Amino acid sequence: MEHFSAITFAVRQALSAQGVSLPTGHAQQIIAAAFGHNNLASYQASGEDDALPEAEAIVLDIALLDARAAELGRDARAFAEALTTALQERFPNLDVHSGHASLVEEWNAHFEDAIVNDERVISQTAMTNGTFPQADDIQLPWWDGFAPFDGDDLAFQHDGLVTVDQDEDRVNWGDEIDVRAQLTVQRLGRRLFGRCQIQVEWAKLRWLGETGEVPFP
Repeated sequence: MEHFSAITFAVRQALSAQGVSLPTGHAQQIIAAAFGHNNLASYQASGEDDALPEAEAIVLDIALLDARAAELGRDARAFAEALTTALQERFPNLDVHSGHASLVEEWNAHFEDAIVNDERVISQTAMTNGTFPQADDIQLPWWDGFAPFDGDDLAFQHDGLVTVDQDEDRVNWGDEIDVRAQLTVQRLGRRLFGRCQIQVEWAKLRWLGETGEVPFP
């Protein structure tokens, strides 16, 4: 519990500087709630404390934090701000999110960017005489919240298109590239996430707009 203890101390110090005296036990319970746990014992048993240094993102459970803070008669907003600061200072590479939607949007944008900049896709778009390639209609299936953590990473396979803007003054060989890509996000806890890996498995230009069956395995 090295990291949890250090974060608890930092939060209490920050609130103390604002004239708020907070018992250690109250701070621990609210932080555990922010990490998605109903109590401190649940967090202790999860093993998430050891995973914190390798985490790249955390989504605070603001609803549970608010509820626990209210039970203890504490200012949830001030606590959330102090906790966010404490996490960012201890783990500079950790992105702290107040909701899952912003994190999934970030993953979505990263996934789209990685696809259009993959060497397989670039080699296909180079044959189109088009410009401004963009991945079409990628919607990661995690918008409505995360399922209970079962130890598995998050994985999403995308079979879709990359399209380009065609120059009317140049020969049009096609403006759509079929793509299969895999996104895997390491899941380290209930609200804790590690590395995001992307692999483009296949890319092929639809020559002259052909729509024949794509030989995906």
